Amino acid sequence: MSMSTDVEAASEPCRGMYPNRRIHDDREDKPEITYVLKPTEKMMSDLLVNRRGLLVWLTVLVTAGLVCFIPGMTTDPTLKSGIDTDAPDYREYERFLKIFGSEEFILIAVRNTGPVDDPKVLKSLAAITEQLEGLDKVTDVVSLANFKMFGEKQGLFGSYDLVRTEGDSLKLADGAEVEKIRKALPVFDFLLSRDGKTFGLLVRLDDEWRFDIPVIEETVGRIGSIVRSHEADGSEYRIVGAPIVRQAIHKYNLQTAVLFGILCLTIATSVSFYIFKSLRVTLIAMTVMTMCVAWILAFMSITGIPLNSTTGLSFGLVLIVSVAAVIRITTHFNERYSQVHDRAEAARQALYVVLVPCFMCSTTTSVGFGSIMVSTIPMVFQLGLIMSLGVMMSFVLCVVLTPAFLTKMKPISPLSYERMSRDWTAKALAAIERAIVKYHRRCVVMGLVGALVMTAGIPFIHSDTQILRMLSDRTPEMKDIHFVEEHLTRIHSLELVIEAEPRIFRQPEAWKKVSAMQERLMALPEVVSIDSFLPLLEYLTEMLDSPESSKTELFSDPRMLTDLFALVSFSADARMLARRFLDEDFGILHLSVKIKNSPSVPIANTIEEVRSAAQSAMGHTGRVSVTGDIAVFAAQASGLVTSQLYSLILAFTAITALLMIHLRSVTLGLISLIPNLFPVVTILGVMGWLGISLDTVTVFCAAVALGLAVDDTVHFLKQLRNELKLRGHEQTFEQSVHRAYEITAKAMVSTSAVLFFGFVMLLLSPFRPVNSFGILSSVAILTALFGDVLLLPSLLLSSNFVRRLLLRGGA
Repeated sequence: MSMSTDVEAASEPCRGMYPNRRIHDDREDKPEITYVLKPTEKMMSDLLVNRRGLLVWLTVLVTAGLVCFIPGMTTDPTLKSGIDTDAPDYREYERFLKIFGSEEFILIAVRNTGPVDDPKVLKSLAAITEQLEGLDKVTDVVSLANFKMFGEKQGLFGSYDLVRTEGDSLKLADGAEVEKIRKALPVFDFLLSRDGKTFGLLVRLDDEWRFDIPVIEETVGRIGSIVRSHEADGSEYRIVGAPIVRQAIHKYNLQTAVLFGILCLTIATSVSFYIFKSLRVTLIAMTVMTMCVAWILAFMSITGIPLNSTTGLSFGLVLIVSVAAVIRITTHFNERYSQVHDRAEAARQALYVVLVPCFMCSTTTSVGFGSIMVSTIPMVFQLGLIMSLGVMMSFVLCVVLTPAFLTKMKPISPLSYERMSRDWTAKALAAIERAIVKYHRRCVVMGLVGALVMTAGIPFIHSDTQILRMLSDRTPEMKDIHFVEEHLTRIHSLELVIEAEPRIFRQPEAWKKVSAMQERLMALPEVVSIDSFLPLLEYLTEMLDSPESSKTELFSDPRMLTDLFALVSFSADARMLARRFLDEDFGILHLSVKIKNSPSVPIANTIEEVRSAAQSAMGHTGRVSVTGDIAVFAAQASGLVTSQLYSLILAFTAITALLMIHLRSVTLGLISLIPNLFPVVTILGVMGWLGISLDTVTVFCAAVALGLAVDDTVHFLKQLRNELKLRGHEQTFEQSVHRAYEITAKAMVSTSAVLFFGFVMLLLSPFRPVNSFGILSSVAILTALFGDVLLLPSLLLSSNFVRRLLLRGGA
């Protein structure tokens, strides 16, 4: 359907970049332009304007109903949304927990000014231990004060206290005995530092409360109170452990969601105010964005999607994405109102111009986010689902509410519009266009060189899904961990499991191989110590025999092992210790390998080195596997690269098809990919060059960047196509590019500014992956803007081949 309206002129928000063109209300000097609309485009635009009152009330009622569901939102204190619970590695970890139980403790490290064997320090330790044992929801407390070691005294075997009462004071066993115990039980490192000035206490929560955040917060608070009331003068303490990390991540998830949402709302409204110099337009943007967030929160509550490290970003992301449509609709409305002086007609004609392009932009962005749903990691899938639907929700709210509000508000005054045309953005864009005309070939070469440099960094990308590396070093929790590792011991460990035939570990030959395996493991640079049952067997053997012959008999005489296991069975403490390392059938052995977990060494490499060394030593005796929290999270990394590749291919294919359909040209669809591949390559290159890990958050950066970057390209090429189709006989190709640039450039800069500053705010997050996502996304937005504002026009002016294709496709 052909409409004799000046709609094309309505899409000219950037005329002010040319100071010699004065903007005024009377535009009769402008020639009337025919704009071709499909019947469905006109019908939808007319419906949105003619039925705006009904649609607004319907939207308000739906929003009011959805708000009722928001209080039902949940969180993820178990952090299971960060791992694939159907993966073999996780199922193996669950089996490990079923056999050996959880190794999860809260560790309290107390650094003293003097040695721990000082009677005053020991008294402090005893008092702390006694009160901790009295806490409800605490099942076990282990410290030097209640530690009992199986041994022999005066011909009698039994469990003896390490800290003994002598008169009115307490005394720690002598140094030689302590070192002997440390050798027999490497876990002793958690209780006493090597320099003898820091003691530790291990507190175990009842399994029922391990993931109960309020209980953990209360328990940690009471532990801190107890330590402060009994610690020796000049002491300082830290509390660390898996429950503490989970509590911190839960807290920071909420903080990130709220802070990021508020900051993005502030940025979006500030940019809107800067562009339109109008508080009224800013209020429209705020209303649309607030309602959109309410819809997303309700959707998460209804579907049971929890708030986690990725879904917490959805509120802010939707805010900065949704404001783009408000900016474009408002810009065209004010342009049209200056021509027709009728608000309803101005809104209608504005929708004629932007409804379909905005729908296509929302669709491509939705596809970009939706493509990451191929990931098997729940939190990544959940973000993809929320954002793909959220972007389309924001589009619906924008096209329903924005025209309705604009028809009820006083349009922007000519004076404000004049100021808009003379701000620094307009002047900068005019200077850029002059540079493009003069140096367009250099701009293309610069873009190609930059792309090659970024491509060279892609092979250096590495993956990392460690839970402890999620938190930034500036968080109190990570500082506490560093304190404990500096003054007490390393706290990171891998759980090594050797699964063999039943009763195999009642045979001396098996333990001889275990001894050789531990020697190989200790030779690895990342291994600090090994906590296993073998040192205890060697300790008991020395008690029964001479030190010189103990090892020989242990590895050669079956009767010696029989006697040792019988000796262990006499002590409840020893039996409990044995169950930590051996199953009931003596066919599965567990060793805890304490590691440095150096940031410069990929955890996957360490895990593979441990597994290979163990398997090489054990031979065909049993199957070796490495499990534990760290190993399970790291195992997800192998699927991240695959997910990244699949999501990119899916996004690339779907978005290309959509662009071809929308632009009604295979040629324009292919050309539109040129500037949009640049931000994708830049993201991957920056990850490689800067050492940013591929993890559960950064994994979807490239696909999301492609979905976001294509928006401005759609508007530019759509406008260029219209220029070529409707004005091709009146102006040269260069003039068509100039006019398309003139009309769309400022809107591209404005929407990119909202996205850029929104992603920059992610640098305030305490999560390391979220910081990386913010860096990558900000860089992607800048490079996408470079591609659309500088590279694409330069390419169009430089390449005769592209020009011929475009002219043939646009005609």
